[in-house]
This record gives sequence, C-alpha cells and structure tokens, in this order.
Amino acid sequence: MKKLRIGMLASSVILLAGALNAQTIKRIKDPHIVGQEKRQVFQEWGDWQPKGKYFLGIQYNYHYTMVWGWLAPNRNKRYKDGDDIRPLSVTGLQNQRYATTLIQEDRTDKILEHAEVTHDETFDEYMHVSALGVEADPLYILYYKRELRDCQNLVGFGWTNPFTKLGMTSETYKTNQRYGILETLKVDAEKLEAKYQMARNADMPRGKRILLYHECLLDLRKMKKYVDYLNRQSSNRIKAEKRLARLERMKKSSGTITRERRDAEIFMDVLMSNPMQL
Repeated sequence: MKKLRIGMLASSVILLAGALNAQTIKRIKDPHIVGQEKRQVFQEWGDWQPKGKYFLGIQYNYHYTMVWGWLAPNRNKRYKDGDDIRPLSVTGLQNQRYATTLIQEDRTDKILEHAEVTHDETFDEYMHVSALGVEADPLYILYYKRELRDCQNLVGFGWTNPFTKLGMTSETYKTNQRYGILETLKVDAEKLEAKYQMARNADMPRGKRILLYHECLLDLRKMKKYVDYLNRQSSNRIKAEKRLARLERMKKSSGTITRERRDAEIFMDVLMSNPMQL
C-alpha cells in the first residue's frame, strides 16, 4: 500500500512538471515566415522580409542586402522582381484550374442533360418500333387480335383436312386433292402465316405494323372467300355426280337416252375437263 502511494505521488509530480514546462513555451512569430506565407496564398505578393532600412538614401540593413539586395543570389532577385506566381492569386494557376473545373462541370451537366433527353427519346422511339409492345397495342387488342386469330397455325398438320381454319369441308378437300388446287392454296396460306408472324415479331413503326395487319386481314378474307367458293363447287360437283350416276342406272334399266341425261353428261365433261375454272 505504501509503494502504491509513492507511485501515485511520483506520477502527480511528473504531470505537474510537464504542465509547468508547457506553460513556459513561447509562441514564435517570425515576420520572415509570415511574409513567405503571404506570398504563397491570396493575401498579397510582397511583404519582402527583411525590409530595407535607408539613411540619406543609403540602404544599411545587412540582412536585406544579403536576401534581396545587391549581395543576394540572382534567383532571389528574379523571384522578387518577377511575376506574381501565387497559386491562389486572382490570375493564379489554382484559381484558373478552379474556374476551368466550374466550366467543365457546367458542360458536363449540359452533356448529361442532353444524354438523358437523348436516352428518353431513343427509348420512346424504340418502344414505338419494337415488337415488345405488340400485345399492349389498343387497336390490336380491340380488333386485329380477334380478326386475325385464324392466322396462327393457319395450315394444320395431317391428311384429314389441313385447311379447317379456312372453312374448307372434308368433302371439298377430298374432291380437290387430285387437281393441284390445294398445293397452291397451301403455299398462299404459309405466306400469309409468315407475314402475320413478321407483323407481330419484327421491329417496325406502329403505322407500318397496322398496315401489315390490315393486309393480312384482306388476304385472309380473300382466301376464306376462295375456300367458300371451292366448297360450293365441290357440293355442286357431288350433286351432279350423284345425278349422273342415277341417270346411268336409269339408262341401264331402260336402255333409253333422255335429254336430261345428255345435258348432265355434257356438264360433267366440261366440269371434269377444266376443274381450275371453278
């Protein structure tokens, strides 16, 4: 316990001595250093310490003579009599850099603003021509999607009847298989389907896309009208063939040739000789 008290007393003495020693430190203000600091910052270009002292026009300050006077090095004289090289002076290099930085910041802000406007315009233009917004087009949703739904997979697979979406009946398909009409119809249907897919998936202006939709719609209606025509002709052909078969049976049973039978034979000869005119 006694040793602890001695240690605390010694520590107190050391701290007190340090405090007393710190209070004895004197602040030094060297005018030469202050003058040099002034020449480095914005205050003034001057305050050439030590200053000259004159008596009857004669300079007698030895320190001035050694630092700035005729005994001073040439570099000191050039420094004193030269241009103002303070970085923070009105025309100083640091102020020039700062002014240049402000100008560059202003230009940068203008460039960023221009880039942002260009980006927005580019995005709007891209969305105008992009196929990403096809499903959100109001005109497509309200009209063309419903009218052109048959253009999706227009030509089916299989041998039963691949033209069901065009309204072709099975009898028409079977009747016209041997005349080559269906091959031409299949090629036209595949072209129409490809055109519709291009209208939906290709990047193009909205106006051009709508015109392409309408062109597909006209082609689809024309194709369905042609298939309806084939259905009627096939129906008439089937009726004529049944009637001719009935007349043939009548001929075999009676052995006579009627005028009705001759007209039916002429009709079938013309019909079967040039089926493409249907």
